[in-house]
Amino acid sequence: MIQVDANPELLPPFQPVQAIDFGFQDDYVLEVATNSQYAIASASDKLIRLYDLTTLQLATTLKAQEKAINKIKIYNDQYLLSASADGTLLRWDLRTAQPIQTFRHDKPITTFDINCNDTMVVMGTGDFDLYGCPDILFYDTRQTPQFLSRFEESHNDDVTEIQCHPTLPSHLITSSADGLVNYYDVTDFDEQEALLSVVNAGSAVQKAGFFGPDCEYVYSLTGNETFLLHTLEGDLICDYGDVRQLDESIGYAIDCSYDKETQRFYLITGNIDGDVQLLHVNVNHVQHCQTLKAPGGHSDIVRAFHWNHSTQSILTGGEDGRMCAWQANL
Repeated sequence: MIQVDANPELLPPFQPVQAIDFGFQDDYVLEVATNSQYAIASASDKLIRLYDLTTLQLATTLKAQEKAINKIKIYNDQYLLSASADGTLLRWDLRTAQPIQTFRHDKPITTFDINCNDTMVVMGTGDFDLYGCPDILFYDTRQTPQFLSRFEESHNDDVTEIQCHPTLPSHLITSSADGLVNYYDVTDFDEQEALLSVVNAGSAVQKAGFFGPDCEYVYSLTGNETFLLHTLEGDLICDYGDVRQLDESIGYAIDCSYDKETQRFYLITGNIDGDVQLLHVNVNHVQHCQTLKAPGGHSDIVRAFHWNHSTQSILTGGEDGRMCAWQANL
């Protein structure tokens, strides 16, 4: 039995400080990210927009990929990487707003990550119905670029998430619509030997990631809205079941976020009205901290979420074509 209660004192109250309406008719915000200079949004119109982080005034627009942008990620503050269904992964230098490195494949790139010492990029593919079983691809980022290896048997449906370990350069996890979360050490790129553990989440995994003081745990969120925690060895820590059963205001899970300083772990959820709930997670215990909801905020499903714990600022993007910036009242 999961204990659910409220703890509004755990977090300072977040207030909306800026909002941008993209003016979309049918397009919407897919992902958001920030570095020290920009708030960044990718949208279903295949564009990436960079906004001044302080004023949220549009600084520049990035356009180099021909199909949907499936994932963006900031690396080392200076670089933005973007993966597309056109089979490309671009590394942009944000100082010049120009792509400086391109990785190409003949299948749509659904997700990717770059390892902690910037020696390797890992990409996953999708569109199973058209291209068959997906690939996990490894490239040396120090070359221009150099192919390292391909794993072809690890998953039998679209790869939905890749996360490289924050401190171990050869370790990573992958998740898939096949319901599996795999943990690897790819020191030697032997697909069978590299696989250290497998978690079966029971249904298609939408999000997965490391958390904990030493990133020794893994979370997974599924398309059935279930939420599970495991050790890296694959042992179950807690099965929270359907997140919609935790609170009547919850319609779906967005993602999770770990605060390294406080060592607190949060589940982020939303609903069709555009509300975003911040839930503190312990084993068998979930605490509702607060809901991001305000006039001028979101009016439809929020899928994009970025939480900078060091500055206590949050960026959200929704299917209403809006991006909102929230700041904690410290």
